[in-house]
Amino acid sequence: MQITVIQALLLGFFCFLISTSMFPLGWLSQNIMSKPLIACMFIGIIMGKTKEALLAGVIIQAAYIGQMSIGGVSTLPNINTALWFALPLALVSGQTNPETVAAEALTIALAFAPVQSITQTVGNMVKVAFLHKQDDLIEKGQIKKAWWFPVLSHVWTFAYSMLTVPVFCLAGSKIVLDIVAKVPPQVNGIMSTFTGLLPAIGFMILMVTLIHEPLQWIYFFFGFIAVAGLKWSTIALTVVACLVAYLVFQFTGSKQVAIAEEDDD
Repeated sequence: MQITVIQALLLGFFCFLISTSMFPLGWLSQNIMSKPLIACMFIGIIMGKTKEALLAGVIIQAAYIGQMSIGGVSTLPNINTALWFALPLALVSGQTNPETVAAEALTIALAFAPVQSITQTVGNMVKVAFLHKQDDLIEKGQIKKAWWFPVLSHVWTFAYSMLTVPVFCLAGSKIVLDIVAKVPPQVNGIMSTFTGLLPAIGFMILMVTLIHEPLQWIYFFFGFIAVAGLKWSTIALTVVACLVAYLVFQFTGSKQVAIAEEDDD
């Protein structure tokens, strides 16, 4: 059995949809849809092997049950895009054991993970540039022009999904693994170095988005010291952060409202 051109295009298109917030309920829908098990379900429907894909998806989901995204950087190798061509290739390989299918899919996906991390980081930088341009247009009152920028920011994701997934689906697993194996050691070294910098880049993107005043750096350093030095758990830090946020809102929220009312008068 081979993957058809129509199936490859559908896989690429659904990969694009799930990589964005274009499903109903926005971020909540995106967060649910991006789980490996949900992606496997859609892959199975497109490939006509829903049962086999879901059985393999349960195993893949178990491997990624503790995955988190911190500052745009995943705590485990990101396979959200690679899974869309890795699992279809495993499904058409002739294997029937779900564990074997899952293992083959993960082998292909993890081999592609460093490339995916780099391209997604570049894409995030492109989206941040669009976001800042949109902010400028809103400040100038050009709302109609600003409306298009969230749509334009998805052009990178669309091109990346519609090129990567269909091409690798039609190329076959052997070719994909051969390409990865034939990458020169020098390039692998550069990619490994760049991959090591990805957490710093991810936190940079997060800081640029969240921190608007110098005083807000105190919260960031407090959280870093609490986790790295005091060994707080994520749950404990979240509870304390919510308490601090509530206190800040109580002491500053009413003052900001009063200032806004005075400006209106």
